[in-house]
Amino acid sequence: MAAVVPVDPAGTQIRPPFDPDGVGMRSELPAGASRRGAWTRRLLIAGTVAAIVTGACLRFATPSHLWLDESLTVDIARRPVGGLLDALRHDGSPPLYYLLLHGWIRLFGTGDVAVRALSGLLSLATLPVAWIAGRRVGRVAATSGSGDASTPGRVGTAALLLFACSPYAIRYGSETRMYSLVVLLVLLFGLALVRALEQPSRGRLVVLTVATSALVYTHYWTFLLVGTVAVFLAVQARRRSRYRRSAGSALAAMAASAFAFAPWMPSFLFQMLHTGTPWAARVQAQVLLDTVFDWAGPTSTGALLGVVLLAVALIGLTGRPQDDGLHLVPRGRVPGRYLAALWLVPLVLAYLINTFGGSAFTERYTGISLPAFLLLAALGIGLLPGRARVAVGLVICVTGLSGGWNMARQERTQAAEIANRISALARPGDVVAYCPDQLGPAVYRAIERRGDLDVQQVVYADPSGPALVDWFDYAVRMRRASGADFAARVNTMAGPGHAVFLVRADGYKTLEGACAVVSDQLAVLRDRTVQVDRRRVFEGASLERFSTLR
Repeated sequence: MAAVVPVDPAGTQIRPPFDPDGVGMRSELPAGASRRGAWTRRLLIAGTVAAIVTGACLRFATPSHLWLDESLTVDIARRPVGGLLDALRHDGSPPLYYLLLHGWIRLFGTGDVAVRALSGLLSLATLPVAWIAGRRVGRVAATSGSGDASTPGRVGTAALLLFACSPYAIRYGSETRMYSLVVLLVLLFGLALVRALEQPSRGRLVVLTVATSALVYTHYWTFLLVGTVAVFLAVQARRRSRYRRSAGSALAAMAASAFAFAPWMPSFLFQMLHTGTPWAARVQAQVLLDTVFDWAGPTSTGALLGVVLLAVALIGLTGRPQDDGLHLVPRGRVPGRYLAALWLVPLVLAYLINTFGGSAFTERYTGISLPAFLLLAALGIGLLPGRARVAVGLVICVTGLSGGWNMARQERTQAAEIANRISALARPGDVVAYCPDQLGPAVYRAIERRGDLDVQQVVYADPSGPALVDWFDYAVRMRRASGADFAARVNTMAGPGHAVFLVRADGYKTLEGACAVVSDQLAVLRDRTVQVDRRRVFEGASLERFSTLR
């Protein structure tokens, strides 16, 4: 039922006694109640700003040293552009983030804080885009009968808070990898797509082509998202004549990104044939639900946040406000249905590829679906009544920032601890051996940054050295390698007058017990002492010292 607005005899509308949000009376309220309402609004605004600022600061607050993937990324990005592109052929990634980091390093250097700042700034740039996307989602909900005039503002604010306080966004906003860029580009791609569908002008279609190209040049999992959208547009163009022109034009604009991707196609095909993810394990179907809890963080606060986010996402999918309250429509509402599809379908495709094709399914790759999920949750929050909305927002801010703090402040590698111990014990000419090779980049970086350590460094089954991991036919190469042969080589390199330091971690896929064999073979020839025990961190490792020959 439409609201009735009273008018005076002259025809002038009489202002209603309620404020726009339905919080309370305006002039008719007692002065004390009016002041309390004003203070409540100011407190909510202050709390919102504080949460956003805290989330922004946490993106730059990690004390951790760079772990394997970050060290690899920096070593590739610091090379001349030709060497960078060549190194990526054996790494398995597309080049956009590496080229951005290459320019960033030339300006600010390769320090831990400097190289991570790029991801932090990209993550911060996501926040205003998320606010705009949230308002757009709220506007579509309102025009579809799933909201009112104030819904866009509420959903926009909720989206801003969700992205600012997201543990996933905080974690990868503090890591020298491309995942913050992926989240930003997914949002920009979505906005470009919606604008192109509304009015398929040449300029908007060009922007959509650029956004699609940027996505596929950043991470290959974005193919799953782009493919999902392309199929949806093709179906819409075929089934609904009124959408045929706009959907067909948008689909053509996305397809035009293939021309932009063509120069990289030879490298892409080489990577598909020879790199892949040999370290990945098979996952179970429950990973689709686990992903939400991975986004929410590993602690008990993360479990609470995951439950709350799933609940409000369900409301965003099915909720329809009416005069007598919020109703849930089981078949879903627009735009919740579209957001749910963009959240789930790419993850289902990734799961199927993992199951039948062996490709990795890992939490950090799932950023392609995070924006759709958080926007769906923001829509659900925007549909809640005032007090419930505030309570849910408070829980999300507290649990999200708590989880983000835990994830940002955790040490991710023992590389610095191991490098410090080697520095304290090693003499010029001693040998540092790495098994598996994946421990090499982080420890090598930590050793090199000391600048005063003259040691020989050698890597298991990789003659290229410890700075990079060569993923070219990795599993085949590891199966052919021999732990006993590597131990003999290391022993010969050290000779009778130098010690051997073995940086070791067991349990890596494709290596089986090779690193234990290396250690045991060296222990037959030299005295073994453990200098650093492996701890339960993201990239744990032990350090063993083998003395000069007896």
